Parts: sequence; C-alpha cells; structure tokens
Amino acid sequence: MTTSTKVALITGAATGIGRAIALRLAKDGIAVAINYIGNSKQAEEVVHEIREAGGTADAFPADVSIVAEIEKLFGDVSTAFGGIDIVVANAGIAVMGIPIVDVTEADFDRINAVNYKGTYFVMQQAAKHVRNGGRIIQISSSTALYPIAGFGIYSPSKAAGKVITEILSQELGPRQISVNSIFPGPTATPLMLTEASKEELDRIGQSINLGKMGSPEDIAGVVAFLSGPEGTWINGQQIVVNGGGRI
Repeated sequence: MTTSTKVALITGAATGIGRAIALRLAKDGIAVAINYIGNSKQAEEVVHEIREAGGTADAFPADVSIVAEIEKLFGDVSTAFGGIDIVVANAGIAVMGIPIVDVTEADFDRINAVNYKGTYFVMQQAAKHVRNGGRIIQISSSTALYPIAGFGIYSPSKAAGKVITEILSQELGPRQISVNSIFPGPTATPLMLTEASKEELDRIGQSINLGKMGSPEDIAGVVAFLSGPEGTWINGQQIVVNGGGRI
C-alpha cells in the first residue's frame, strides 16, 4: 500500500484526540497510520470512516510502553506506506486525583512507561524514520505547565515531552524536520465526558477564560496547521491550546 501522498503515523489514534487528529489529517489528503492498543474495533472504525470519505488509512497495533513494539510499528508503517512524513506522539495515560503522598511505585512505573518512556522512544523512532522536511508533534498537557494538586504523577510524566521536543528540534533542524509540542487544556473527550460528573465538567469549563472545554477537533486543527505548509517555520515550540485557562 505504498502512496505518493504524505504519510502520518499517530499513536493512540483509536479514540479521543488521536482519533480527531487522524480524521483531520486524512481530510487534508494525508495517508494515516492508526496506532492502537487493545481497542481494535474502534481503530478499524476510524480506518473505515477515512476510507469511506475517500482517504487512505490502516491500523497498526503496538504497545508504546515496549520499545520493541515501537520499533516494529515504525517498520511496519514504513513498509506499508513507503515512508513516513509526520509523526504525532499522542498515546498517553491520563491519571488525576492522586496526591503525591499516595503515589505507589507501581503507579509511577505504569504512567511513566507510556507517558515518558513511550513518548521518548516514539520520538526517537520518528527521528530515524521521518523523511527530510517532515514534522514531529508531541501531544503533552497544559497541566505540565500549570500543575495543580492531584496531578503529581501525571503532570511530571507529560512535562518530559517538552524537553525532548526542544532537544530533538535542534538535532533534526539540519534535516528540515520540525519538532513541536502541543499542550491541550481540558478537552471534552469521550473518556472525560464519561468519567467526570456534570458538576466537575461545569467547574472545569468555568475555570477557562472562554467558558468552555475544548474539543478533540480543536487540538486536531493545531496539529493540521503544524503539519501543513503554513507551519514550516515553527520549530522547537510549546503551543498551549487551552482556551486561556490555567489548567
């Protein structure tokens, strides 16, 4: 399934923000590799939706907490599509409401295996596989910039991506590959809408200057901008997309 169009690999793309990114990039004419773990039905639904709209997509399973699976993922996508131009390191575990005094070693290892280690080695493989002139985009969290109580395990795990981005943007500059991070604020993903109470959702919305949470499509639009021709000269940056809040 080689293609002459640009190719994007998005980790954690079966649901939520990753799904919205996949649909938006496909709408922009980019062939999309959907990475997932444990939710093949949802991943195939995204692939089907893209193909029904005339786009190109396929699904690739891989656990980003395991380096060997990351390496296989990039190899499989490169073989299937003939190369990779854009990588969106989106896969992550969201954990909140755990005070630092209650964090266990198991909590620490589980969260960092995906959010830190997974991001690190996805971006490492991106550096090896993305063609010259390509884009690498890391999806972090605004809580990495504006940490609050109860996020003592999640926020540090997402903050690591900022440093990785800044270093990798320098190392890949000579190849004209840009590397940027996006820091989404509270976003109305299916998981958020399911797990949070109406009162909590209202409180979060009121804490944002624009008075509402963002949508996955809001984040996808910024990814599309960075992936397109207008984003060519943006590199090594942290773009906060949070409606002007401090969460």
